[in-house]
Amino acid sequence: MSRVAGRDELSVATLVIFAATSMPLSLLAIGVFMFLPVVYSALGEISMAEAGMVILVTRLWDFVTDPLIGWLSDRTRSRFGRRIPWMVLAWLPLSYATYKLFIPPADAGSLYLAVWSFVLFTAGTALFMPYTAMGAELSTDYHQRSRVFLYRHVFAAMGTLSAAVLFVVANHFSPSYFPERETLKLMAWVGIALLPIPVLFTAWKVRELPLPRRSAPVPISWRVGLGLMLANKPYLRILGSYFANGIANAFPLTLFFFFIRQVLERPDWAAVYLPVYFFAAIAGTPLWLFLANRYGKHIAWRVALLMAVAAFSLVPFLGAGDVIPFLFVTFVAGLTLGADLAMPAAMLADAVDHDSLETGQRRTGIYFAVWGMAAKFAAALVVGVSLEWLAFAGFMPNLANDAAVLRALSVMFGIFPIVFKLVALALVWNYALTARRQAALRAALAARNDD
Repeated sequence: MSRVAGRDELSVATLVIFAATSMPLSLLAIGVFMFLPVVYSALGEISMAEAGMVILVTRLWDFVTDPLIGWLSDRTRSRFGRRIPWMVLAWLPLSYATYKLFIPPADAGSLYLAVWSFVLFTAGTALFMPYTAMGAELSTDYHQRSRVFLYRHVFAAMGTLSAAVLFVVANHFSPSYFPERETLKLMAWVGIALLPIPVLFTAWKVRELPLPRRSAPVPISWRVGLGLMLANKPYLRILGSYFANGIANAFPLTLFFFFIRQVLERPDWAAVYLPVYFFAAIAGTPLWLFLANRYGKHIAWRVALLMAVAAFSLVPFLGAGDVIPFLFVTFVAGLTLGADLAMPAAMLADAVDHDSLETGQRRTGIYFAVWGMAAKFAAALVVGVSLEWLAFAGFMPNLANDAAVLRALSVMFGIFPIVFKLVALALVWNYALTARRQAALRAALAARNDD
């Protein structure tokens, strides 16, 4: 068994094996939100705005599947644990849906995109929700949770860096002006090949933390459970911060190709920006781990939010040919991505301890399900709204646009992230669940549950 006892330091082997699943999942997520709208609109059977709305509508199905799967995985009992059976069973349908969605026929339209997006999001939820909950349960220690989610972030960043590398490869070998379609095809094959390896290794080598011996024998009703969730103030605060920051990050992610093609007028620099962004995301990990261990997770995230606000404040002043200033923006945004992904999730794991103390159960799955719903809704909402707004403003992705349209694009790319990151910053500024308070929670749980 490649993990150590619940409160001890997790081994590097455990962290690497578990976190590696984030790499193919991240690669596929980049394909969905950065490349799918561009590719499907380029096929000619569906407009850019329609592609964005289809992804938004089908993603809303997660409001059913996320809590359902979170609730079911909380109640799953097997010799392999509560979370691992879901991960193992979900990877095959997820892989097939990836193949159908990422390598579409030439006549693929709205119905095709909707059907396979529906299948992909459902299978993805069945794998990702239990996987995320399992990460929160690998340790009960405040600082170990930071390590778990930072390792996950590193592998997620490696997945997105792989997406950038695949884009560079496609950009070099594709004869067309739109290498995004070839990139999406490469993403499909790489993701399908990689996904089962870490999932099966996790099932083989990583063990879930045992349930408390004195956990409540009878599950609480959903009404009582919802009431306790809504009364969990640390959870609500971090959930609101995470949602606002998810919206902030989704705007530049969705509009990246349009911005560099139309505002900077240098689409060839995409092959530079993407690797820099994701390399910076990996390089920043030691910084966030140091700040989290020294000052606390919420402090580390506050620093990252302020850095991102400062970087995006340059965007409205950029125009044609400003490739070097935008390279700086890209690097800083990438640097802060690690804190955006790891710190809120580790803070959420601490907030779930409040619920465990109240209920006598470990309901991590349903808490992370609501968390996942917030993240997915933020991303899908921005895809739908931003592309619809651009279409309303008269934006033409493959043609020259006038100054007013380009200003609208710059506002969405640069100003909107600042606004929503400031909202996230305000919510997390006085976050009260510090390492000392979380240790007190764990001591109370240990005294009552003998876990």
